[in-house]
Amino acid sequence: MGILIAVQLDKDKPSGFSYRNIEIDHLIEKHEMGFDKALALQYTTDHTVLLHENAVINDHANGNNHQGRNNPLTVAPASHFSPDHVGKVIYFSDGGMMVITEVFRTHYLRGFSGVVVGEILEPIKGASLNAEPMQLYDLLVKKGEPEGLIVTLQLKDLDPSQGFNLSHVGKAVVAPGFSSYLITGLLPSGSALAKPTMPALVLPLTSHRSGEWLLFHSAGRGSWGMKEGPCRHALQSLDGMRNNALMRINVREELNFTFKAFMSDYSLSMVYHKKFMRVVLTNPLAIRVTARHSWDDTNNHMLTLTAFSHLCKKATTTVTVYIPEASLLCRSSSFTFTLQNSCPEGLQIVYVSQQPISDHEWIYTDPVDHMDNKRLFNLPVNYRPPSQLGVLIPTTDNIYNADPSHPRPRQHYPISKNSGRYKQCAGKRSAEECGCTDRLKVSPLAINSDCRQRVLRLTFPVTDFNITLFLRRTNHADQPLCSPYFVTVTEVNNRTSWKVTGTHATPTMDRMRQYLEDSLENNLYNPEGLQISLYGSELFHFRISVIPGVVLCDLVEEVQIYVAEPPLAFPTQHLVNNMAAIILGGLLLFGFLLIYNGVAMPTMSSIKTLLKKHKPTISPTRTQKSTMTQGPE
Repeated sequence: MGILIAVQLDKDKPSGFSYRNIEIDHLIEKHEMGFDKALALQYTTDHTVLLHENAVINDHANGNNHQGRNNPLTVAPASHFSPDHVGKVIYFSDGGMMVITEVFRTHYLRGFSGVVVGEILEPIKGASLNAEPMQLYDLLVKKGEPEGLIVTLQLKDLDPSQGFNLSHVGKAVVAPGFSSYLITGLLPSGSALAKPTMPALVLPLTSHRSGEWLLFHSAGRGSWGMKEGPCRHALQSLDGMRNNALMRINVREELNFTFKAFMSDYSLSMVYHKKFMRVVLTNPLAIRVTARHSWDDTNNHMLTLTAFSHLCKKATTTVTVYIPEASLLCRSSSFTFTLQNSCPEGLQIVYVSQQPISDHEWIYTDPVDHMDNKRLFNLPVNYRPPSQLGVLIPTTDNIYNADPSHPRPRQHYPISKNSGRYKQCAGKRSAEECGCTDRLKVSPLAINSDCRQRVLRLTFPVTDFNITLFLRRTNHADQPLCSPYFVTVTEVNNRTSWKVTGTHATPTMDRMRQYLEDSLENNLYNPEGLQISLYGSELFHFRISVIPGVVLCDLVEEVQIYVAEPPLAFPTQHLVNNMAAIILGGLLLFGFLLIYNGVAMPTMSSIKTLLKKHKPTISPTRTQKSTMTQGPE
């Protein structure tokens, strides 16, 4: 437990001080806590007893009459026992020890100021027959009043001169199975006046045979004492939790903690299924904690605490599990931990595709689907997605796959030139200086867009695309995100050619929509069955956020999708379609006119004949020199 150091002035020492070590355990063992009050012993079972603390009340000084003296409602002096005495050992001069398990500082009888419950450690001995030979005689108990608050003790067939005397005042007559009697005065006939510990058990005339009763000596200081007993108990956490640990609990989460109390001295508890442990909460309204008691095959006490967070607000409660009757000399008789209603460590929501892609595949390989289509798209350098103004007119500040050493494309309009901001690459000259790690390259967050080089690729059209979200936490298995973790969906780059086309509608979701209609800017959806349809091309960047009031932290996930192979953009596609329609219509009209005027339609054979009639011929070219040579001939 520690060591105390006593410092004393000493002129013979060079430093002027002398030091002496004092062991705290030794001080605790030697400290005497007894007081000068008579105790009345009463057996409740063969291994548990009650000790009633006598209360001396001077009725004559207070002007009370005989009726007031026997009034059980009269207030008795305060008890010297306190709850701090639980676990202390009471020893008796005649032999025997007991450990205090409970303390009651008030008594239902006026003649006693308090009572303690104890478990016998060593058999408690009464006075010997040599010291008190009167125990060989039968004892008669006479109740003089109906209430039975004062009784008369008389020894049968014994000379009054050998009966009760002044040395017996303060001693107790103990009769197991009956009420005990604390001797308070004497009568001339050798009888004694006594206060019964349980008047309801006293008959008008009760006889106790020899051997059924004994005298118990605990009249005051010297006859009994109270000290700190040896360590006999130990407490253990079966969950491996360390003492003074901080446990974070999420809203609507349930945590279980199991503790075991056992006898560290390898002895067995004399009480079957005894509850050794107790629980104290500093703030019981913050977190709902319930206890369940059980016992193993060797009668060791098991305690299971179930903590449930039922309030969506930050709160803290300290839980202390302890063994009240354990000695201060025990090193492991209590266990304390703190429950904090807050965001658990590592709690986040994540998007998991139907065919997950590992981080290694995302960075270094080129995965394909079952039809050999590429699943990832390599973004151009300094890429920015289109806006609602057009494909070539980006307006977002997010730049993907940033490289300050390369020019930024699509800078044709002032609105595009004045937008776009670097994040990791701000103030850098090249991509190598941006510090993009593998973790940043696979991060879908907009704050890390400079390092994002590859995104998920889908082929146009994208209809009812499933967004499957999971709740992830450190040292816990992933759980599907479901009600009441309702979410909102926004497009980071302010694109509008998309729509949430599927969600699992429930009455709870409808009520939450109505309740949060004025406070939320966007509509909320159930994450179960969440589907999105994309009507545009290139990159879509979605941010999915859990609504406030459900969890004590901000849960946000972002999903990036690149739509490839879209149709031609407006109006090119319409122009091509119109020109093709005009040409096809003209050909059909020309054929119709030929048939209408009786002109035979050209066939394959007629076309071949036409081509054969106009075969080209090749002959030498006649020059002027050759003509002159032939003239003289």
